Amino acid sequence: MNHNSTQVLPDRLKLLLLNEIVIFPMLAVTITIRNSNDIELLKECAQNGEIVAIASPRPNSSLPVTCENIYPIGTACRVSGGRTNRNSQFEVVLEGICRISFLHMLRVGDKPQALIAGYPEKLLSPSDSTTQMLMESSLSLLRICCAAGQPLPELVSTMLDKINHPGHLADLIIIYLQPDFITQSRALALIDPKDRLKLVHQLLYEKHKSLNNGESQTNPDPLRWPRTGSHPGPHADSGNEELAEIRQSIEKLKLEKPIRKIIDKEFTRLERINPAAPDYHNTLHYVEYISELPWRNENLENHDLGDAERILNQDHFGLEKVKERILEHLAVRQLNPDMKGPIICLVGAPGVGKTSLGKSIARAMGRKFIRLSLGGVHDEAEIRGHRRTYLGAMPGKIIQEIKRVGSRNPVFMLDEIDKLGRDFHGDPASALLEVMDPEQNSSFTDHYLNLPFDLSRVLFIATANQSDPIPAPLLDRMEVINLPGYSVEEKKSIACNYLIDRQRENNGLKDETMVFTDEALDCIIDNYTRESGVRNLEKMIGKIMRKYARDKVTGKTIPRAIASRSLAELLGPTMHNKELSANASRVGIVTGLAWTPTGGDILFIEAALMTNHKGENLILTGSLGEVMKESAQTALSYLRTLTHRYEIDENLYENYRIHIHIPSGAIPKDGPSAGLALFLTLLSLASNKPADHKIAVTGEISLSGRVLPVGGIKEKVLAARRSGIKRVILPEDNLKNLQDLPPAARDEMIFFGIKTIDEAIPLVIASLKPVRKTDCGQTGHIKPTGNFLPQASVN
Repeated sequence: MNHNSTQVLPDRLKLLLLNEIVIFPMLAVTITIRNSNDIELLKECAQNGEIVAIASPRPNSSLPVTCENIYPIGTACRVSGGRTNRNSQFEVVLEGICRISFLHMLRVGDKPQALIAGYPEKLLSPSDSTTQMLMESSLSLLRICCAAGQPLPELVSTMLDKINHPGHLADLIIIYLQPDFITQSRALALIDPKDRLKLVHQLLYEKHKSLNNGESQTNPDPLRWPRTGSHPGPHADSGNEELAEIRQSIEKLKLEKPIRKIIDKEFTRLERINPAAPDYHNTLHYVEYISELPWRNENLENHDLGDAERILNQDHFGLEKVKERILEHLAVRQLNPDMKGPIICLVGAPGVGKTSLGKSIARAMGRKFIRLSLGGVHDEAEIRGHRRTYLGAMPGKIIQEIKRVGSRNPVFMLDEIDKLGRDFHGDPASALLEVMDPEQNSSFTDHYLNLPFDLSRVLFIATANQSDPIPAPLLDRMEVINLPGYSVEEKKSIACNYLIDRQRENNGLKDETMVFTDEALDCIIDNYTRESGVRNLEKMIGKIMRKYARDKVTGKTIPRAIASRSLAELLGPTMHNKELSANASRVGIVTGLAWTPTGGDILFIEAALMTNHKGENLILTGSLGEVMKESAQTALSYLRTLTHRYEIDENLYENYRIHIHIPSGAIPKDGPSAGLALFLTLLSLASNKPADHKIAVTGEISLSGRVLPVGGIKEKVLAARRSGIKRVILPEDNLKNLQDLPPAARDEMIFFGIKTIDEAIPLVIASLKPVRKTDCGQTGHIKPTGNFLPQASVN
């Protein structure tokens, strides 16, 4: 609201007559208009930014409009908004600027205009003791009157405390007292702020006196004055019809008694408010919003497990863990219809199908689907709404979306929950704690509604690329299901069964028979995409389809089969070079494995010796993070304990500097899983023995020589397989993770599960023999098959 009342006004303004409605400066009022001429006038003013003069006709006055048949003082107003409501009436917002007097009436065409004189507020000296006393006394009396009934809203109370102008204070008190029309017109006609303040003080004093005499029993709301002798507003009938319709909707809700009691209280208050009062439309919107919420409405669920499983398999390939969890939920719902909805969090790389899976789950269950993106959300009010005391308050996104779909048991996807923000507006992750807790969300309280709403019937599904950024209390409330990346075989199956047909239809080639050869799909996957999911794969297929769509329109022949030799012409040069294993075993180079957001990759860890000059003994390059640097230090320290066992020169560390480099230096790298590969690289360098280039290594190490489990096993193993490496060394505790691999990968690869560093040395550096006997156990290997047991151990 703009409080500037000193704006320079034009001498002539368009005129709008409002029966028994007084608009004060500083007040924004939503009014409802039926007259077509008035609607046209207000639309013009809103569109052109014009100011309109608001006048009130005297009782029993008639047209034409003259200065004699209207009240002499009116209000200059800005016009904003403008919409047609549910009763096909036009609503517009009028914002009072300042008082004006009417000097002469004109008529331009069929529209009245007025010559006016503006009255900006008179500035009074703060040293005026009488004015200060009136202001303080008026505020005190207002609070005493309000204490007997409904208190002032917090925002209004704060505004009153900050106002230091007597005219503004008097107008604001009049607005919230809402006396009869004659009294309001009298207050508007008082140009001198001190005179206006005296009138307000007299009204408050009389009200205070009546409260002490018990007269308030017939008028329980201290902010509502008796309306004896007043007349209904210009749209009272339509307003009563709207209220009757809302009350009828509330009756049908069959709400619980405590909630119904609160709603009835708000509705009763609404019926007593003058439609011109600031609170009227706010309260109307609140009651109307409540009446439209799905307090009891639910979608009938699909309890046919076979049908649900068919829909899930029809829409998505793989993702067996998620599908199994949803089918379990449907089965339990049949046995216990009152069970609370689970809170599931799908964690996986971009493009693996997390968001589209939510839509499929909703379709399989027969529920409505809601998707709310949380990426970048940093305001708590986005989740829990604003309190009604604030201007423009509205519910949070949770309640808004449930109202939109009209069901209290939708599938609600909270997308990108790991990318929530946080700033001075609050912490939305903390606001989600109540939403995501099955023990609390049955009585979720939105700040705007200030009523408990049951979210326990909602199936919440959160998605994230990584679980680390999610706050621990929030993560603890969710059932995390990890979605690993797809293998090459899985990507090819998805392309053949889903992506090609979808892109052919999207690009207008539905009637064309087009087949991608296996070699073509392999080439696209290896050389044009590098990802765990299939998003970029679909983009490449879509690009090819667009080329052929153009050929079809221009009359060219479209090939039935798309071969790998035509990809360079269709897609251009390759975007990624397939990382292959080294072509020979060399000293100081070991093949490591890494997990990346787009899947897995192999790392060539290189080390070299340099004559020592002043400086650090160990140099690390390749954009390594702190954890990875610490792993290199740990590897070097453990190597120094093996100096005598493997006849390593004792002066090596003093006479030489060791430089470790991991290529692709522009790409940041971090994590402890390269510890074993770093140690083997240093050992190969120090012993001058070559490391086997046909074996890949992953595992965290400790100073005591243990090999600890790491994550991302599926992605790392598939990266090794993609690079032509068939043997992989990994921590023994990670053998159980091999069950996530495709059967083809398990059958053709050999995995060595180890507990200690000593077990890995003969596998990678076979020519290196210890000069002393050690306590190292013998190393074996397993070759998993289709019936591979994850509990199998390595002897």
